[in-house]
Amino acid sequence: MEKQKDVRLNKDFRSAYIKDFRGFLERQTNNPKYQSFLESRENCKGKIDSAFKTAQAVLERRFNPTDVSDLRRLQNKYTTVDSVGKDSCFYMAVVDDKGKAVKELDSDRDEVTKQKHFDFNLKGSLNGSEYDRQKDFAYAWYREEMKANGLNPDCNIEHSDNQSNPALHGHQNNNEDWLKGSSGSSSNYVNKWNNDFALDIIGTGGCRSRAIPCSESEFTTFEMMHLAKQEVVKTHQEWIGSIVRATKIVSETIQASKFKSEVDALAKTYNWEPNVSIHKTFGTALTINPDSVKSMTDEILGYKTQPTKEDKIKLAKIELANHLQAVA
Repeated sequence: MEKQKDVRLNKDFRSAYIKDFRGFLERQTNNPKYQSFLESRENCKGKIDSAFKTAQAVLERRFNPTDVSDLRRLQNKYTTVDSVGKDSCFYMAVVDDKGKAVKELDSDRDEVTKQKHFDFNLKGSLNGSEYDRQKDFAYAWYREEMKANGLNPDCNIEHSDNQSNPALHGHQNNNEDWLKGSSGSSSNYVNKWNNDFALDIIGTGGCRSRAIPCSESEFTTFEMMHLAKQEVVKTHQEWIGSIVRATKIVSETIQASKFKSEVDALAKTYNWEPNVSIHKTFGTALTINPDSVKSMTDEILGYKTQPTKEDKIKLAKIELANHLQAVA
């Protein structure tokens, strides 16, 4: 082992390197998982717009716009009238071309009306349950804006194995305040989103009390919105989850390193230029294998890696054995 003068690392230096590496991975726009995340959001926007346009047509067919206008005029004139308003969530029930309710089998194999709850609200359910509120879609949708304001939209992913962590609750509270505009943010993203996707309805009571008839194709359009929103959450989780796992591997390597040269060698394999300022102390550097570390993280992050010569030989032996077994 060759001895050389080097910068000795301490706990603070290692922590700074690990934090800087995490940021480096997040900035890699060629990451296939990041590209999938961006594509899912772009696709989702189209699905939401299509579903909302369809919902508008369905509701105008159910609640005549002229009647809505007349009732709103009377409501504004007489305080005792309260029969029209805005809503962003609806129960849609499938009917056939004769207006008869379409039936389907539920999980208990009982025949029930084919209907589902569709919520256009920012925190609305992604699975058709009226009471299943969630934050993940908002965090994924406004991720860049939240990061730019010092928030952590990735907190649910980072703490997926420990939902009771006080740090998670702190991040969630800060995120909630910002999304609602109660922490000095320039816009109430929750209200703005919900208002943009509100439609006129006639009647009182909750959305469950007014299942609105729609066609099978219209129902499918609403379900496509659910699937698209689920995909946004899923790709966000896969992208950031892979970064968390890759950072953990590199973190363990950095924690085991004693000197700056070891981290420099690791950084070189990633074309990562650490933005870490440290003071020099001297000692003896040990040897690490940065290529093996990068190989592990490349697989986690979704980059395609070329098989080694040993891998090719192993695969060839397996293929030969399978062939001999097949012809035997």
